[in-house]
Amino acid sequence: MRADEEASSANDGRNYHRIPMTSATTVIVADVITMDRANPRAEAVAFRGGTVVAVGRRAEVCARAGPHSTVIELEGTVVPGFIDPHHHLFLVAADRWGWRPPDLAPRSIPALLAEIRAIAAADDDDGWLRIHGYKPLALAERRSPTAAELDSACEDRPLLVLGLTYHESSLNSLGLARLGWHHATPDPPGGRIVRDRRGRPTGVVIESASLIAEATSRSTLIRPDSAARWSERARRHALVLAHAGITRIGDAAVPPVGMSLYDDLVSTGGLAVTVHRFPVGESAVSTPVTDPLPTTARKNDLTGAARAPVGPAKLLADGGERCALCMTGRQVLSSVVSTVRYTLTRGLRVATIANRGGRATRGDDHRYYTGMRVLDDDGLHDSVTRLAGHGMQVAIHAIGNAGVEASLGALEAAAGTLAGLPGAPRLEHAMILDKPLVERIAAARVRVVTQPVFLRDLGDELAALPLPRPLRLMPTRSLLDAGVVVAASSDFPAASLEPLTGIQTAITRRLRDGSQVAPEEALSPEEALRLYTTSAADSLGLTGRAGVLSEGADADLVLLSGDPLATDPERISAIRVLKTWVAGRLVVGETTSHDRA
Repeated sequence: MRADEEASSANDGRNYHRIPMTSATTVIVADVITMDRANPRAEAVAFRGGTVVAVGRRAEVCARAGPHSTVIELEGTVVPGFIDPHHHLFLVAADRWGWRPPDLAPRSIPALLAEIRAIAAADDDDGWLRIHGYKPLALAERRSPTAAELDSACEDRPLLVLGLTYHESSLNSLGLARLGWHHATPDPPGGRIVRDRRGRPTGVVIESASLIAEATSRSTLIRPDSAARWSERARRHALVLAHAGITRIGDAAVPPVGMSLYDDLVSTGGLAVTVHRFPVGESAVSTPVTDPLPTTARKNDLTGAARAPVGPAKLLADGGERCALCMTGRQVLSSVVSTVRYTLTRGLRVATIANRGGRATRGDDHRYYTGMRVLDDDGLHDSVTRLAGHGMQVAIHAIGNAGVEASLGALEAAAGTLAGLPGAPRLEHAMILDKPLVERIAAARVRVVTQPVFLRDLGDELAALPLPRPLRLMPTRSLLDAGVVVAASSDFPAASLEPLTGIQTAITRRLRDGSQVAPEEALSPEEALRLYTTSAADSLGLTGRAGVLSEGADADLVLLSGDPLATDPERISAIRVLKTWVAGRLVVGETTSHDRA
């Protein structure tokens, strides 16, 4: 028996695939968390040509690697590369003035206006000015700025000030004029142009109206002569992801122009991480894509072999902060009482909070509905059926329980077709659920992509609409216990992108002020780590291919300064990312002196 066969036989009965070894093989020796249930811990991992070829005890892996392999000994813990299956790299790269953490956003409208004046003075373009990142309820005025206020800071060019989540924004007067929106303009489906008592637009736009404004302003900024700027910002952001230990993302809203930009970026080797592109329409990210890619190309891309594969098509069932909820009369009464208590204890106006949900309307099922739908029931059914018929898997943004119910109805109707496609249908967010809805998600075998970091970064706004029982906010424990595959993401730039912060929040369920939300829905450290590795890979149709360190998987690895499974959960976010490998290539961290096996 050869030495490599002896090493294979000695590895706790685990057989190695017979993958030929060459001098290009690299062996990393460290404390390794594999996320492979059959072989959870290892002393070494070897990879060659972007693929993991051996995992196990050091002597066994080195014997398998052969005498010409490069052996690198490292202090720290190696884990599979983190995966963020719902991110917005395309949108981030579309904005020249970038992103800042939510806690650094302006705290008042005068402060926001001062920032706009400074940016407008520094911007050398004469087209649309786009500034992103304010939080309406975090401003002292508890509202978005009006067109008149924005005109005082920038009146000579169209201006769009985007809210943190993109679901609420403000336009100056020239911006409203460029869009052709005036007192007689009807609200777009799934959106609202906020008006004063005389019916004139105030400048504030909500949901699909905000997303239409985003797409219109962006179309003038991403032109053939400015594509290089987008590419450079995309390159930089991909490196930011790698520094956070993220090796793969799902870009959850890529319009046709973005698909082309990504193609050009990949052709020049400009992406440090792998990006799965989720197609959306050109007129707004809330518009379903109308021109799907050829089925054969899409199936090949979904194997994950390309640096920018095509993922599922993105659809929006409901709004963001104004998500679609349905409640019984008793639940509505409970919600009203809780809202009044919440606002009074914080010195807020009840109307400020209550108006965000909208007036409850009674449906034919005798339940009461609040919030906003983007695609109605017919629109969801038609879009899912059409996309599935084109061979496209779907990912549906659905936050409130009414949005989730409608999405499940469309997915269940197309279940037979969707089941034959690569990957699995997804619900993005699914933040407000009750037990029957959790069980229905499990029965439909739909993946849920949640955002634990929202509790930390957006907890103040999430708590602004207290939920009546039995509705739960982000019930990750309940979903897992029901057998649902749950992945975690950041939805960046809506919240911080660091996976370690998300892992900590999934375990602790703490808001920034230290309070907890539904602590009974907390996860164990291993469960939380799986949300960002194996389950995230599953949500992209890459089970066993990514998010795990096992033979045949992609060589996406991260070296951490500490073990996230052994660290105090309250301090996991303090663990540092030291090195990141993507497809076997070191993209973060200096090269290390090494020995030869």
